[in-house]
Amino acid sequence: MIFRVVDTWQTFILVLILSVILFSCSDSGIDYKITTKVNPNRIAPLTAELTITSEIPCRATVKVLGAQPLEQIITQSSDSLVVPVLGLYPNSENKVLVTLEHAGGQLTDTVSIKTNPLPRWFPTIKINTLDREAMEPGLHGCDMHFANNGVFRSMPFIFDDAGQVRWYLDLGFHGKMVSPFQRAQNGNILMVGRHSIYEINMLGKIVKQTQIDKNYGMHHDVLELPDGNLLACVGKRDAYIDLNGEQVLSDSDFIMHYDRKSEQITKEWDLGKNLDVDRADLNFFRPGDWLHMNGLVFDSKDGSIIVSAKNQGLIKLSSDDKLQWILSPKNNWGRSGRRGDGFDTNPFLLTAIDSNGNPYQSAIQNGMESASDFDFPWGPHAPKFLPNGNLLVFDNGTYRNFNHSNNYSRAVEYEIDESAMTVRQVWQYGKERAEDFFSSIVSDVDYLPETGNILITSGYLHPKTTHSGKIVEVDKSTNEEVFEATLFFKTLNGDKTVAGWGQTDILYRSQRMPLIN
Repeated sequence: MIFRVVDTWQTFILVLILSVILFSCSDSGIDYKITTKVNPNRIAPLTAELTITSEIPCRATVKVLGAQPLEQIITQSSDSLVVPVLGLYPNSENKVLVTLEHAGGQLTDTVSIKTNPLPRWFPTIKINTLDREAMEPGLHGCDMHFANNGVFRSMPFIFDDAGQVRWYLDLGFHGKMVSPFQRAQNGNILMVGRHSIYEINMLGKIVKQTQIDKNYGMHHDVLELPDGNLLACVGKRDAYIDLNGEQVLSDSDFIMHYDRKSEQITKEWDLGKNLDVDRADLNFFRPGDWLHMNGLVFDSKDGSIIVSAKNQGLIKLSSDDKLQWILSPKNNWGRSGRRGDGFDTNPFLLTAIDSNGNPYQSAIQNGMESASDFDFPWGPHAPKFLPNGNLLVFDNGTYRNFNHSNNYSRAVEYEIDESAMTVRQVWQYGKERAEDFFSSIVSDVDYLPETGNILITSGYLHPKTTHSGKIVEVDKSTNEEVFEATLFFKTLNGDKTVAGWGQTDILYRSQRMPLIN
């Protein structure tokens, strides 16, 4: 047997490590060569790229070995393959098993790939509950943003069932927050800054970067439509509202439709035209931030949009920018319009009913009290449609019942009858966990299609004491937890005593996802 090995090491910016390993084995009947490049695009440190050349075409499978092995299968057959390696362990001499299949059989070899430690500000992850047989397949993706003395450094990551981080992107080059972290239909990671749209593959290559019209600023949510175009929450330059006779610059109160092929904004929806802009019952930031839109749902049946607005509730708009309904406490709603001279918004408020179809008393309708089996969403985030057509949302519970004495967060399912203009609470999880599960900002909820479970992210727990976030997967039929992880934040580059943007670490959202290229 002839065996040749050549090792080459070179240091890049961000300590890139190159190793070249040359194998030839007469038992396999072929000569081949494997070249390994760690962190090939400089922003995904737990990835590598193998270049495999052989004298005849081969198919390749690579498996990162360890307590939780991760495998990538390349179906293409070629004498020159470029194979992604995802899921390397940090601060390790990773062993990666390479299997080459060819016309004469198959051969295996193992390459070593060394990685650096995680950044010191990464959270400590504790797995509290794990029932893999009852869980949705996949790993745990986190839309994570680290405090950076008044701005955020966005570094989404994926961890495994043992709490080990196996992949992350360092988006610090952008200089500010980039969010939300999500998979596009083409397999790339889709994220946005204020004026930039990024498509990045799992190896950290920026496949496409697009700048939008700077009269618009994206924030909080971008939604990929079935046709591949985008809906985004935006603020618009020189948009004002009238508050007590004073013109105030507003923010975060438009939706834009963005055509990715033409790279143009082709349509917009104006929330200020449709809602009562001076309803300030839940606005604790500044007068112009009257809405604080943070989430969107698109209904492909009729082109309508459901908006999550932290300071007002849930709102449905038609495809032609007409108000359909408002899911919010009925207290203190007035006339719509940026000058307050539009239509009366009260007829659009949904009436809350119990399981027998009876309306609750006025104190509950107005949000002054909560029923045992119904409450409105307070400071909500992340609305989603369920397969049955009901609406799922994360109810933060911010200033519930217009006070600070009833703090709990939850995932909640609502059934809405648009013809009768009623809303009924069908299911909830989280109220029973009280303040231990209370997140006043951010957070997320997802329906998991293979199991029917619900994934809940309470992303900002106890910022002044044990600052953390929780990811919980719940069996909806039993309300039992089948998975729970606690992420203990460090906030090394901020000030936890200041309730300010970019001063504390936040877990904006999470999702169950495979770690594949």
